[in-house]
Amino acid sequence: IQPRGVPYPPLHALALAVAQDCSWVGRAFAGRGDHLKDMYKQAMSHRGFALLEVLQPCVSFNKVNTYKWYQERVYRVEESPDYDPENELWAYQKAKEWGERIPIGVIFKKDRPLMEEAFPILTAGPLGSRPLGVPRDKLLEEFF
Repeated sequence: IQPRGVPYPPLHALALAVAQDCSWVGRAFAGRGDHLKDMYKQAMSHRGFALLEVLQPCVSFNKVNTYKWYQERVYRVEESPDYDPENELWAYQKAKEWGERIPIGVIFKKDRPLMEEAFPILTAGPLGSRPLGVPRDKLLEEFF
């Protein structure tokens, strides 16, 4: 805890996820239960890595960013006339948008093959659970 606050700018996790080419990035607000439920479903059913940021006010310590504060600012990003979750630049800008307006919804989405689909060697399961094909004792003797 810093008595004068943290002197550094906040980490924008969603912008970082978009910049790192995460295949599904979204944000939801705890004060909109139906939307939150839908966002959880979308994130969990996405084939690949999904990052869902949930805005949830701290009712004990934060008397500024309350449910009312968020209710006045959040908006469904898919209702924007320029909604384009497959455009990386657009998604990055929406991920950084904060203050008077805060977007919630699917911010970035890119379908791509899963790692096990992109690397055929992984189709038989994890490498660590396969037999070595060489006696373990022989390997230990050779390297140690």
